[in-house]
Amino acid sequence: MFYKRSKSVISLMCVIATLLIAFCSGCIKETLPPLKQVGIYNDFSVNYLDVGQGDCIFIRLPDGKNLLIDSGLNDQYLENSKFIINLLNRYSVNKIDYFILTHPDLDHIGNAKEIITKFNIGRAYMPVISNALMDGFDSYKQVLDLVKEKQIEIVISDYNCTIVGEDYALAFLSPIPIGLDRSSYNELESSLYPTDRQINDLSPIIYFECFGKRFLFTGDASSSQEKIVLENYSAGLYNMQFKGLGINVDIEGIDYLKVSHHGADGATSNDFISLLKPKNFIISVGKENFYGHPRSETLERILEICPESNLYRTDERGTITVHKNKNNDIVVTTMK
Repeated sequence: MFYKRSKSVISLMCVIATLLIAFCSGCIKETLPPLKQVGIYNDFSVNYLDVGQGDCIFIRLPDGKNLLIDSGLNDQYLENSKFIINLLNRYSVNKIDYFILTHPDLDHIGNAKEIITKFNIGRAYMPVISNALMDGFDSYKQVLDLVKEKQIEIVISDYNCTIVGEDYALAFLSPIPIGLDRSSYNELESSLYPTDRQINDLSPIIYFECFGKRFLFTGDASSSQEKIVLENYSAGLYNMQFKGLGINVDIEGIDYLKVSHHGADGATSNDFISLLKPKNFIISVGKENFYGHPRSETLERILEICPESNLYRTDERGTITVHKNKNNDIVVTTMK
């Protein structure tokens, strides 16, 4: 009896060992579930992707065109590249019509080269950096060189940029174009050793309206850029500038604000929040990140000024999606 029981146990162990060998030798990619689950909403959706400490926003526009803002950090542990590409594949994306790269930080452009290699890119919106400074931005230069090699149309990010379609409109509210007073480009070029803030301030603050819902995307723009946007908005600059395109920029009581710089204290100022009074705040941030984002000061400002608003964080909720449901209502779905 003892012998038979031992033999059965040994046989069972052999079967388990065989299965483990087969699993490790090539079946792991097919057997394991996807790293992160994301719902697919083909009519219209704004997806704030859970890419850890970084930014990546995928927008499926109502006319079927695709817009991507940034590409997250190229982090092998988080498998961001695979996650982003799998998501685009699940949306059956063949072409990214508009690819906005906000600024040269790696947590925003980290997977850009792979995305540009794997997908047809219609137009790339990018900040301009002079050759004199480009040596300090090697990764960004590689992305720019690949864009030029593939002969992708490049548009310099500034407040002249717009994208308009049926049922939607997008307008850059910053940065001020190079050569004009208070341009963040001028400040960057005048510095031999650009600071983090100067680099972050290349990020455009972007207004987007679709089906009556209003969004603001901010990259890593600091409070200095927020101040410029508030001043230009109060002076009526944007609506004078975009009047011929039928774009009416209205940032007061905005529906969705992507909190700048992962909730860092150098942005999302009192004045900015007080005018916008967003109904929903979205923070793209990595869990237990090195920088302590989002900072307690930022969260306190949000809570004090907008106590009734919703706050969504990718480190707590995973990917956050704003989309049209079956009743044609615009709703928020989170993955956690």
